Amino acid sequence: MARRTWYRLDNIGKFYSSQAGRSSQTVFRYSAELEDDIAPDILQHALDHAIAQFPSFNVHLLNGMFWHYLEQSDGRPLVEPEHLPICSRLHYGPKSMLFRVSYFRNRVNLEVSHIISDGRGAINLFKSLLHAYIAERYDVPGVPSDYDGSDSDKAENSFDKYYEKDKAGAAPGTKIYRLSGPIDRDAPTFMEYHVSASKMLGAAHQCGVSLTSYLIAAILCAIRDVMPSRARNRAIRVDIPVDLRAFFRSETVRNFYGMTYVAYTPADIEADEDSAKTSATGPDATGDGQQSAARTAHGNGMGGLLTDEPLADIARHVQEQLGHATSRERVESHMNRMIALEKNPVLRLAPSPAKDWVLELARFITDRETTTTVSNLGRVTLDERLARHVRSVSFLTTPASLNFTVCSFGDDLSIGISTIYHDLNVIKNLCRILATQGISGLMNIAGVHVEKGASA
Repeated sequence: MARRTWYRLDNIGKFYSSQAGRSSQTVFRYSAELEDDIAPDILQHALDHAIAQFPSFNVHLLNGMFWHYLEQSDGRPLVEPEHLPICSRLHYGPKSMLFRVSYFRNRVNLEVSHIISDGRGAINLFKSLLHAYIAERYDVPGVPSDYDGSDSDKAENSFDKYYEKDKAGAAPGTKIYRLSGPIDRDAPTFMEYHVSASKMLGAAHQCGVSLTSYLIAAILCAIRDVMPSRARNRAIRVDIPVDLRAFFRSETVRNFYGMTYVAYTPADIEADEDSAKTSATGPDATGDGQQSAARTAHGNGMGGLLTDEPLADIARHVQEQLGHATSRERVESHMNRMIALEKNPVLRLAPSPAKDWVLELARFITDRETTTTVSNLGRVTLDERLARHVRSVSFLTTPASLNFTVCSFGDDLSIGISTIYHDLNVIKNLCRILATQGISGLMNIAGVHVEKGASA
């Protein structure tokens, strides 16, 4: 009997494999709405084709003495009608497949464990699935694949390839604001907020910033509006995954990203009464106008009013920070710091259960240093012969607290929101802030605390 192919876990995969025995596992999900209801037989053919193109997804997680590892599966993944909650765990035991493909009406879903891939890597599998399905369903032959990496490129552990011990920087320290209130990690709420990409981009360009900077600024304002006064000296920290393929020569479909962040400490600015009213109701309003106006106060002892910094100014602060935060030097420093923990001599000699405990502790500490996370996948593109049959594409992930995921397809910008918090005021504030800028949209919601049994 031929020996099966096996893979070492990459740096990120090792962190997420520590969740393998737990009910809470990090899974991300792509969805696409097509123009007609899904044909299950054709979707199965498409999955067969896609997994043959990307076999490193069809693996099991097994336990080794010192590290977990991945082994190639000889089983055939099967599509299934959607019947599980969004981003349900994938690993149940050594024979578990670490991805699933499901469908509901005209929507096809791909869910992938973070153990085996990141968002940028798995989009290749999802696009291959859509490509094969649309080509057969709508008889669109001859469209070439837009991924041309080799088999070794696909399975490459790019963290090991590009690790440089001497470039591991120190982690910064500051007081971070964390959201509070009742939570439920086992039943998070998931939402998709669909808005016009061109309107969002137009509003961003009016401020002289990118769409990412503008959206992060709006999220910062939404969080600021729920902060108690006593916490306004703490920084709202937004963690941002950065695709390392943009800095290194890599075509891997495994995990290969680093983290960076921007931070904003709510600042009061002095304004006269007329300008304070304008900021509460005008183009730069940062949430509920009445709420912003109500929190202005005679705080300088000279009769002046203190008011929140406007959205446009915060967006420019974010843009400036992002320029440094996404520099190769900073991203590389963070990447090497992550790998340094994995390569610690004491940890390397520890048995797998001890490693799991240490890595889970490290992940817990990291989560405590973050207010929220924004992951922007950017534009999802397909050949125009295929794209005309797709209405929208969405991206969601299992939340550690409050997570935002963003992608666009055509003029549809999908803002994925996943949260463990029962209180949804931050999301309400965000929708209100965007609406004051002329950016309104459609919200799909799935969560036991909002609309039990609903499907996103």
